[in-house]
Amino acid sequence: MLIVTTDRHYPSVSKAGYKPYKYDNGDDYVSDGRYRIVDSEGKIGYATQYNVVIIPPRFAFGFPFKDGRAKVTDSGHLEEVEGSDGEYHYWVSDNWYWIDKMGNRLEIYNEVDR
Repeated sequence: MLIVTTDRHYPSVSKAGYKPYKYDNGDDYVSDGRYRIVDSEGKIGYATQYNVVIIPPRFAFGFPFKDGRAKVTDSGHLEEVEGSDGEYHYWVSDNWYWIDKMGNRLEIYNEVDR
């Protein structure tokens, strides 16, 4: 597994003005060939394991890719996990949807897939 460490190792990402999303006290991990990036406004996008920006930041929040898709949202807010003393958080939204590895919205009809 490749782990994103610093911007200087990712010229196309940092040149575009983005940074790796911070997760678990470090930069995001590559999952399914993609990792999350963030812009100056906190929007989430995705870059490849080769540091090429494929989906410019445009989502309020997005989960890592798995099996060729990622769960994302355009709205919501961050909440703290009760009892974590501010260490753990999660994103709350009523408008989640799935995207493919190129950022196209996927139509999911089976509620189990949500």
